[in-house]
Amino acid sequence: MPRFFFIATCLSFLLFSCKQKKVSVVNERDYVAYLKPGLVQAEKKKNADEISFWQQRLLNDTGSYVNKLELAKNYLHCFKLTGGISSLVTGDSLLKRSSDKLANTEANILFALSQNSITQHQFNSAALYNEAASKVNGDPYVIRLLEFDTKMELGQYADAQKALNSLKDREAFDYLIRKAKWEDHTGNSDESIRLMELAFEKIKNKKKSLYCWTLSNLADMYGHAGRIKESYNAYLDVLKKDPSNLYCLKGIAWIAYSNDGNNQAAKEILQFILSQTNMPDLKLILAEIAAKENDITEKDRLIKEFVKEVQQPGYGAMYNKYLINIYTDELNQYDKAIAIAENELKNRFTPETCDWLAWSYYNSGDKIKALEYAKSYVFKRTFEPGALMHTAFIFADNGKKKEARAILNDCLASSFELGPAATEMIKEKLESL
Repeated sequence: MPRFFFIATCLSFLLFSCKQKKVSVVNERDYVAYLKPGLVQAEKKKNADEISFWQQRLLNDTGSYVNKLELAKNYLHCFKLTGGISSLVTGDSLLKRSSDKLANTEANILFALSQNSITQHQFNSAALYNEAASKVNGDPYVIRLLEFDTKMELGQYADAQKALNSLKDREAFDYLIRKAKWEDHTGNSDESIRLMELAFEKIKNKKKSLYCWTLSNLADMYGHAGRIKESYNAYLDVLKKDPSNLYCLKGIAWIAYSNDGNNQAAKEILQFILSQTNMPDLKLILAEIAAKENDITEKDRLIKEFVKEVQQPGYGAMYNKYLINIYTDELNQYDKAIAIAENELKNRFTPETCDWLAWSYYNSGDKIKALEYAKSYVFKRTFEPGALMHTAFIFADNGKKKEARAILNDCLASSFELGPAATEMIKEKLESL
């Protein structure tokens, strides 16, 4: 995912805009056919019909956990299609009621609850559901898979690696995609991509949903590695398979903005997506573009809309990362940022959450505390570009200029992922050192 920064001035963009010419990748002819409401509406209609069918079945047999499960599945699919948080909450509630009906003894429902908890960023709950499935003799293979997933999210990396190493079939799709995530975590992006490519080869002629999920993830990975053209082509290949795939349109919009500097194309695509579904973070990309175009009124409006929306109860902690960045970088509400970051650390102590707290302290003026967290828990423990950038700024302002300069130069290799605003901030910081 791109990071969002809004504070770069128009002057800074002018200073650096002519220094490096990038080869444009996005061509309107490639994506315009997918900017048609009917492509998404057809999927929504199919889903709405399924929800209506299972609702009626449940009315006729209110005690049926099977009906509840089917209805839950369709509400969760509705969330993926529409982004409506109420659908996610309803689907989760139906899963819990189904599990309660069976005294929490059906492992497959517990597995579903674990996966849904990950979606909601309730990672401790996800681990507990998986442990509950183990106690009722759930499939050991699925338990190991979900153990890896949850432990990675919780920052319990030794346990995650143990779960991964316990998987015997090293050529299985489920193993390959998790091994790819592990390699990415350790900073080995080339090996991570190689493994994901192997995983894709295994399923490319099988189920459409697996094809689209795997190739869209691979497209993201290509982009993070600077392989922009391959990323773009992969997104287009997914769209050929699933013309309603809005996630891939989002990826193309980011390429248009971050690589090509084509703000108009990026805005056109993002505004289309928002007309079809609810993806709150898209408003932050549009806000960053507005800041670049010096439309401060539009930028402020979009940020205000985002904050209001994701503070609704159903979202929980799903957008805390973005809220912290907004409170620190844009609204100067440091106490709020620190409170959210401290709460995140209680839930999961990871290099990324430690970075959020370090960045909050740094912006509030407490550079000593910021350095303590950045040096002890972030530096050399994550390769996430946003965290590295924050660490460099914190190091620089604590007199560790040599280390800061080296990190900032490394960050420039991730300019595409960080985006134009962050890249200009990095360049400005380097010039000041």
